[in-house]
Amino acid sequence: FKKEVLDKYYNKPSDYSINDGYLVYTNKEGVNIWGIPIDNNAQEGIMVYLGDLEKIPYEEQEYWRLYNIESGESSLTSYNRDFKAELCSPSEPVLYFKEKLELFNEKWMLKFGWHLFKQLNAEDEHHWKTLKIPAEEQKEFDEKILSLTKILIDSLNSEEIKKGVIIEENIGSISQIEAFLKQKCSLNYPPMFEFLRKLQTLRSKAVHFKNDEYKKIYSYFDKGDFSKTFEGIILDAITLLNTLENNILGERNEATK
Repeated sequence: FKKEVLDKYYNKPSDYSINDGYLVYTNKEGVNIWGIPIDNNAQEGIMVYLGDLEKIPYEEQEYWRLYNIESGESSLTSYNRDFKAELCSPSEPVLYFKEKLELFNEKWMLKFGWHLFKQLNAEDEHHWKTLKIPAEEQKEFDEKILSLTKILIDSLNSEEIKKGVIIEENIGSISQIEAFLKQKCSLNYPPMFEFLRKLQTLRSKAVHFKNDEYKKIYSYFDKGDFSKTFEGIILDAITLLNTLENNILGERNEATK
């Protein structure tokens, strides 16, 4: 199926949740009404087994029929899970980023006793649920940039970061985590902080009247189109988490204590 088949569900996060390998509909009482396994790691589309399609309501089957395409290949992730019974991480960049962030946050909790990234509140939860690679539309690109900054920057746990660290007053969360990492973890990696500040600037310029300043900051991330550009940003975010994990939470760091 065309990837656009999931747009209906992404656009109503209060009712639908799209996770790695699964789509579920939940009513207003929080009861799961129906769900369907999906391969949303495939590059060219969304793969679903015919036997699973039979289990969803008929009107949903009719909707999916509109997006049916003649050919496609399942992802290696889905193949390994379904036919080799292997546990494996998602290969689709956003799905992998979300898994990585959750696992990283738990490791950070074990080391420091608090989460580096706070859970989004109910009013902002849709930013997490609807995060995906955008289509070739400026509107959707802007929305996903806003969502990513909510998840990666606005959710930084400033209250805990500032404890026991010498930090100037009235500085932002990026400068706070930079000071924390330098003072508490002896980690100074300028490209990581530059990425966060550039991303924050992109979000700021995107929500205002777009001018030469927006074009300049967008060119820093530009990969040719909105989809590829956002994917590149997601990969940079994964690199950031890997850098923190390898230098602060990883085996190498534990061995040097």
